[in-house]
Amino acid sequence: MSKRLNIPFVALGDYTIDSDAVKLVPMSLAKKYHFMPMFKIEDTLTIAMADPLDVFALDDVRAALNCRIQPMLAAQDEIDQLIAENYRAMDGTGEGKDEIEIIQYGSESVEDMAEQLKEMASGSQVIAEVNRLLATAAKEGASDIHIEPAEKTLKIRNRVDGVLEERLILKKQLHLPIITRIKIIGGMDIAERRIPQDGRVRARMSGKNLDMRVSTYPTMYGEKVVIRLLTKEQSLGVDSLGFDDLQKQTFENIISRPYGIFLVTGPTGSGKTTTLYAALQRLNSQDRNIVSIEDPIENEIPGVNQAQVNVKAGMTFGSAMKSILRQDPDIIMLGEVRDQETADMAVRAAITGHLVFSTIHTNTALGAVSRLEDLGVEKFMIASALVGVMSQRLVRKICSKCKSPVEPDPVKMSALSIPDGTKLFRGRGCKFCRMSGYSGRIGLFKVVDMDMQLRQLVMSGANEAELDSYVTSRGIKDMRQQGVQRIIDGITTVEEVLRVTGEDS
Repeated sequence: MSKRLNIPFVALGDYTIDSDAVKLVPMSLAKKYHFMPMFKIEDTLTIAMADPLDVFALDDVRAALNCRIQPMLAAQDEIDQLIAENYRAMDGTGEGKDEIEIIQYGSESVEDMAEQLKEMASGSQVIAEVNRLLATAAKEGASDIHIEPAEKTLKIRNRVDGVLEERLILKKQLHLPIITRIKIIGGMDIAERRIPQDGRVRARMSGKNLDMRVSTYPTMYGEKVVIRLLTKEQSLGVDSLGFDDLQKQTFENIISRPYGIFLVTGPTGSGKTTTLYAALQRLNSQDRNIVSIEDPIENEIPGVNQAQVNVKAGMTFGSAMKSILRQDPDIIMLGEVRDQETADMAVRAAITGHLVFSTIHTNTALGAVSRLEDLGVEKFMIASALVGVMSQRLVRKICSKCKSPVEPDPVKMSALSIPDGTKLFRGRGCKFCRMSGYSGRIGLFKVVDMDMQLRQLVMSGANEAELDSYVTSRGIKDMRQQGVQRIIDGITTVEEVLRVTGEDS
């Protein structure tokens, strides 16, 4: 076997073990992977193993010791005997002491624990692995990286174009070093693993500024980490959002109003903040004072006075709004209307001569009206303050590199009322789109401006269905109708439109 593998076989009884080499290796590591440290020359540690082809063991040992490993072939029983003899001799302890590993939960200081974790996370392999995860995600345009521990593995998934895709399955042994490394660069408490934490990292990759928000969550198998990637250059102008001509005109009319509140609705990750940033960029000028309160600041806009929520310091949306109103603002961007205090202040600011942009978590555009009512805002205040509402979703675009015709599914065609004879397309899957068939996203919108009739309906207490019926009579498209047009234009697929619109068109 030694000749076949071109690895020397050693009779361990003929060797004198270097005690300094033994001191470099924890007993638990030697016993786990059944190897005996022999000697170290410069940065190479020579070890004896019964299975020198166990590449997973070699990788783990190399990562744990942060040095090169040179394996030699030896008999397993000799290795086990030398492990017992040498570690017992090194400890100066009696028979059987090396069978127990003591973990001092109570006496070890947080500082000592933190130093050990820092040392573990500072190895070159761990740093390289974390950098690789971040670079890969940034290169493929991922919005989030999910690092998820399981019982025996560590799963890496990236959210690309709104969909989670599995990227890697790593050895569980890399979990703690990788998580610790991420917490170090995120400015988080590396010794605290029992409660969720949040951090932030700024980096530069391939000439682009990258802002990362880090969130940890303790699970039964260890801390799960999600990293949100925000590319500073990704802000879009109004022309790039994906409006049709009528929607663009309506949107620009709404944001050009001198005062009032404009609300954008949709689920998390549907591009609401990007839309509001586009509005701010369009209005940003020397003669306007624009102030924002965000959670967090996702992109920096020169000329806009941006601030971030800091609950620990008492900086909430509500408290920030009180201060903003003393800052002589023309335009206010409020990251989200999420409670009664914020809703009341935003509406009052709109009525008293300020233009307010914000988001609110409802699935439909006109659902914003009932949501404000739920938050305690009076109907007459809503009717007076609201200048427009908009809902949006993001659909994936067919990959241009592998786009090809596809036979229509009659059931799905009928569900979307797509005309017979419409040519449909899909992406076959290629290297460019990571075999997904999609590359990039485009918006679906429903943009509603408030006219006198709609205000009167709100004042009279009309429900959402009645409001929607009136808006439809004005010829305003819903998101599904726009999605059908995207299908006819060959931009996206039937499956995508059904996936993102559901019943919330």
